[in-house]
Amino acid sequence: MTISARIAWIGLLAGTSLSWWGALAGQGGAQARPGQPGPRAQRGVVEAWETVDSINHDYNRQLLQLERQRLERLGQLAARQPPPEAAETYETLFRLAIANNLFREAEPAAEQVLRSTRSPAPVVLFLAQTIDILAAADRGAFDESLASLRRVLGAASRPDRPAEAPAALLDTPSLLAICAAYYQRLLQGDRFDIARKAFQLVHDETRNPAVKEFCAARLNQLNLVGKPAPPIQGRDIDGKAVSLSDFQGNAILVVFWASWCLPNAAEIAWLDQVYETYHNRGFRILGINLDPLQNGGTKLETVMPNIRRFLVDHNVRWPNLVNGTGAQDYAKAYGVTDIPANVLIGRDGRILHLDLSRKNLVPVIDRTVSQR
Repeated sequence: MTISARIAWIGLLAGTSLSWWGALAGQGGAQARPGQPGPRAQRGVVEAWETVDSINHDYNRQLLQLERQRLERLGQLAARQPPPEAAETYETLFRLAIANNLFREAEPAAEQVLRSTRSPAPVVLFLAQTIDILAAADRGAFDESLASLRRVLGAASRPDRPAEAPAALLDTPSLLAICAAYYQRLLQGDRFDIARKAFQLVHDETRNPAVKEFCAARLNQLNLVGKPAPPIQGRDIDGKAVSLSDFQGNAILVVFWASWCLPNAAEIAWLDQVYETYHNRGFRILGINLDPLQNGGTKLETVMPNIRRFLVDHNVRWPNLVNGTGAQDYAKAYGVTDIPANVLIGRDGRILHLDLSRKNLVPVIDRTVSQR
């Protein structure tokens, strides 16, 4: 599956107001300027200091609270319903939790299903098991989450396994959303070892081609961690020669982006803040634009105006190269199959981390630049 094709299902992840990126904004969000109050839940007037970011942050925070209340009420409703109605309510609850990345909030309901003496519907059982695995990862219980995954996959591979496994009852975007959420949590916990084991298990057991491809791509990237970073050498959008070796001795975040990918626009502001904070301590950013990969391949002269406009509009200060072919196919060299994506390279030139998000970028960068 091409990078541009994957945007279709990534868009499904962002289809709710509490999307992956919306959830990140709700957790971190824009901060009020020093000496000014933070966003308030209720306002009769618009404060003079408010910005679009502060309003969006306030909205996401309130919406997140509403979603948590909805999950709690659905769980209470399911607990007092007869089995057929309860199954429908639990399925609704679990699907909402997956769509909104609220796994810990749905964990009590999942445990209720897993402890039940009744035999739940296959899809409800699978969703409860999925919530259980990701909630454990959310709590930092990564070994527990892997053990749960092993049990689920072990049960699914028994000789009496039904012809249609519960996972097959979910649509592919939902399955990919689950895989992406689990992968991100393992990476945020620096548990590359568990990520390798978990995604090898899923890869070997799944019957879904798209999920198998997703796992294979992640395993390919995970295998880069700890190894020397593939070379990057070319000319930036202004024609200046740029090489990864130019940044030797610094920590380097290689950011893969496209002008047509909204999350890339959203991340520029907080990347710029980190760049400003750590630049003097040996931190650099190198951008790799993937616009030519749109729609399976687009001529550079066609996309260059969009690339330049994006960089100017967002005041991007770090150098940017455009992905090419052969030795300049940097996306292929770094195993990037969808965006947003980034790779952190340590001072010694080895790959340290993958897909840093707003949640873990600062502590990882701070730890990296402090190492000599």
